[in-house]
Amino acid sequence: GKPRPYAASQPMTIEAVTLDPPGPGEVLYEIAGAGLCHSDLSTIEGLRPRKLPSIPGHEAAGIVREVGPEVRGLKPGDHVVSVFVSSCGDCRYCNGGRPNLCESSFSARANGTLVTGARRLSLHGEPLYHYSGLSVFAQYAVVAREALIKIPDDVPLEDAAIFGCAVVTGVGAVLNTAKVQPGGQMAVVGLGGVGMNALMGGVVAGAERIVAVDLSADKLRLARELGATDTFLAGNADVAAEIREATGGGLDTVIETAG
Repeated sequence: GKPRPYAASQPMTIEAVTLDPPGPGEVLYEIAGAGLCHSDLSTIEGLRPRKLPSIPGHEAAGIVREVGPEVRGLKPGDHVVSVFVSSCGDCRYCNGGRPNLCESSFSARANGTLVTGARRLSLHGEPLYHYSGLSVFAQYAVVAREALIKIPDDVPLEDAAIFGCAVVTGVGAVLNTAKVQPGGQMAVVGLGGVGMNALMGGVVAGAERIVAVDLSADKLRLARELGATDTFLAGNADVAAEIREATGGGLDTVIETAG
């Protein structure tokens, strides 16, 4: 709700907050790295309303420090990545192979709680809300067990952080939603964190042609290094016609990650 420029109005501040220990089904973990996702910026802009005041951040990796009662599969010292769409594992969506539609995480995001329904943060005795059930722009976070995925210890945690959102969003769009097939032809429009991961998802899928489109020549050069077969500057007025001509009429799949 603060006006631009945010450098002056400062809608975000650094505070020392109280973090309660993990309750049943919850885990305390130390944050080693967190990514700034565009969704966080959208919340600051007021475009993605969330309960306030809260600690933002939903893309992180770290090390488990304490587990609450009834937690299975994790122990102190485990390396983990947080996920902002957790799943209960036993609703019709989870049982139907679509855990990303599990309603438990959606209600938690709307209410500013953990998936367990609890709130473990406070400032000067007043409760704070959890952002996307995580709130990882902090040194420590208490989250639901379902919001953590164990990873191998040899994966650098500062790199693993982006698996919490950018990787699963970009690669998931290609492999799970579009189901790009080996030999397929695809394009990615917008080469930010999600877009670059979608491009690499196309490489993993075995796409024969991967067209990268962006306003930045530097990003297009990086896209070539990562596996793009064709690159186009989005600022050209006739770029759509150029792509149609270059690809013989168009592509099987276009992933749009610029909006």
